[in-house]
Amino acid sequence: MIYQTIYLAAGGTGGHIFPALAVAEAMNARGYHSVLFTDRRGEKLLADLEALPVKIRVINAASPFQSGLLRRMRAIIKLGLGAWSCLWQIGLKRPRVIIGFGGYTSFAPLLVSRLFNVPVMVHEQNAFLGRANHAIASHAKLLALSWPQTENLPDGVQIHVTGMPVRHAFFNNKRPCSVNDEELVLTVLGGSQGAGILGKLVPDAIAMIETPLRSKVRIFQQARPEQIAELKARYKALTIRASIKPFFANMPSLLTKSDLVISRSGASSIAELAATGRASLLLPLSSAMDDHQTANAAQMEQVGGGYCLDEATISPAFLATRIMQLFEEPDQLRAMGKSATALASPGAANDIANLAEALITKTNRPDLGATA
Repeated sequence: MIYQTIYLAAGGTGGHIFPALAVAEAMNARGYHSVLFTDRRGEKLLADLEALPVKIRVINAASPFQSGLLRRMRAIIKLGLGAWSCLWQIGLKRPRVIIGFGGYTSFAPLLVSRLFNVPVMVHEQNAFLGRANHAIASHAKLLALSWPQTENLPDGVQIHVTGMPVRHAFFNNKRPCSVNDEELVLTVLGGSQGAGILGKLVPDAIAMIETPLRSKVRIFQQARPEQIAELKARYKALTIRASIKPFFANMPSLLTKSDLVISRSGASSIAELAATGRASLLLPLSSAMDDHQTANAAQMEQVGGGYCLDEATISPAFLATRIMQLFEEPDQLRAMGKSATALASPGAANDIANLAEALITKTNRPDLGATA
């Protein structure tokens, strides 16, 4: 088989990278060879995963909207270095198409690809179009969206609503939520930026849960490396069985065995909860650009799959009450898990692959997804 190369570009967080991996799986199944441009953060994140569907190309990148003139100048220099790196890599081996998934790491590869007349498309994961994607969208052939109500869209761009691509392992591991009276599995996910507050809030809340119920709880918690020792000591003192890690590589199987998930509400997290059908308590990251995590959490709350909590007002007592309420009402947990699946898009990765192939063959496929 003669492989044709396609490029993907994504910022170094899971919210950008995991959708790119899902599309890479779909493209590879069609005989393409996928290469991913990302930054050092992305390289570190991918190092914990096995059997990657992409080859990795690491480039320099940073946000030019940082506070302080010096930091902005450094960011611009990094973006320039990233563009120079892309210039020779893309010029040396031009792909059939390039797909950007957001983050400033995707900016240089997509712009350089346009210089070489490579078809460009963009996928937006959140319900609010990010700055990097907004800047590049006018240079792209089309823009694929996860949510039909996405805000901040540019004019004059061909738009398709494909849904949020999720790796097939999440759908393969999908099962109905079946609450076990002997063990209640609580999974706590903070993401790359949001684990800090959860490392204090959750154990404080668990300590307030009545002992008969608390003795049944088992916790899997994502935490910052500097939090792990303290968290282990706290849960040990509460006689809670807990697994604390900075990153869980087996996320599909972890979500599948979870009864309740406390999580930040990045688009990738929402999509994975929907794919596996898990009930959730969502705590949007208050510092997220354009408050897109609140918009994501609102989507889940509207379908009945989770509750959107406010970081500014949440207290351990309130969180403890909500956890107890759900663990004592298994029928509600099951109903929430089932409702969460309304946001799942099992065909999203293939729809994006279809759109990419349409660009490669220069055909128009308006039947794929809803066109805005």
